[in-house]
Amino acid sequence: MFPLSVIAQWRGGRRRPSWQVPVVVSWAGARGVVPLAATLSIPLTDAAGQPLPHRGLLMVLATGVIVISLVVQGFTLAPLVRLSGLAVPDGDSRAEYAFGRRRLAEHAVAYLDELADVEAASPIVLERVHHSLQTRLELEQERDGEPHDRADPYNQIRRDVLRTQREALARMYAEGEIGERTRRRLQRVLDREDLRFTD
Repeated sequence: MFPLSVIAQWRGGRRRPSWQVPVVVSWAGARGVVPLAATLSIPLTDAAGQPLPHRGLLMVLATGVIVISLVVQGFTLAPLVRLSGLAVPDGDSRAEYAFGRRRLAEHAVAYLDELADVEAASPIVLERVHHSLQTRLELEQERDGEPHDRADPYNQIRRDVLRTQREALARMYAEGEIGERTRRRLQRVLDREDLRFTD
């Protein structure tokens, strides 16, 4: 588990591999499968056809070891997750989500400013998109009932803005600014937004 995790993280561009995920995944893995299979493979009789001595004792011992390892593993998994820092408190998760929304809105506004500087689109269209983003940033929620019959330039710019937000979201996640749970929530928001501007 550890070598595969290190290789995957290095290939992803991370110079300092994290130990938390491989440790938790390794500890959460199934226990007792191999001992149980080995114990069940013991024959009932020996080569002479006589009952194999102490087979029942071996079955009891193997079952006991499996049960003990599962109980110890089960009771220690939650403290290990807390120690690794993978468990995010609800308050931190909400703050991280709000931070991610603000950052995505900031990237979107910056992209619109770039378009305005090079006069790549109509100022009226850019102003509409900018106003929409600003409203959502202030209200921290999606507006319902917005008309879907927008002009094509407006739809195109909104799709471009969503593309830059996706790229910014990927960078924030790769650089460790937000976690996987927040990344998924923000990705769903962007996906829902994208559906509104898809022809």
